Amino acid sequence: MSVSRAAITGQSPSHLEPRSIRLETEHYVVRTLELSDVTERACAWFADPSKTATINLPARALSAEEFADYIASHDRVTGHALGIFDKATGLHIGLWAVYVDWDQSEFLINVLVGERGYEHGVRRETQRKITDQFFEGMGLETMRCAVLARNERLDGRFSQAGWVPEHTTYKPSVNGEAFEEVRHYSLTRERWRANYRASRELRDLSDALIHNALAGI
Repeated sequence: MSVSRAAITGQSPSHLEPRSIRLETEHYVVRTLELSDVTERACAWFADPSKTATINLPARALSAEEFADYIASHDRVTGHALGIFDKATGLHIGLWAVYVDWDQSEFLINVLVGERGYEHGVRRETQRKITDQFFEGMGLETMRCAVLARNERLDGRFSQAGWVPEHTTYKPSVNGEAFEEVRHYSLTRERWRANYRASRELRDLSDALIHNALAGI
């Protein structure tokens, strides 16, 4: 399974041990996925074109073996597969994939909310905890995110929230077009801290931008 992964390719530092992650928000638990989390229900998320289009993947249900291989491909040092679970019911509703380049002290975030009925608010609520964990908990210096160029309305607002445009790449599209243009942005830990010390409006704008970008990549 190939969820969108940018060029985050630093080697795993020999002094770092694999680590499990568990975070809680008001409504959700975000934790490292285990092989026991593989279910037919989760595998079926990837057959829903309304979900896979946002990460530019063809709509096709995964086999249990494919999902297990995907989880196992994250070494918990340079890659973290994190499940999102409804705190009230325990239902597995989605996943975060976070890729770390320790050499460059940066991380890339991707998200898929698979369960219908959870489309609104999950990304934003859990993303804030994810960002805090990798900036403050792990001491990384830069977060990276990417947005499909067809989401033109986001471009100007990224700069307003302190994001810096980095470069543009192209990848084959599953939506009928030959290629999708993908614009890459970065946000430093210092800028992120400043945003969160600033007005609620700026803080919410930054969160919303990440939410909207991840919903469209």
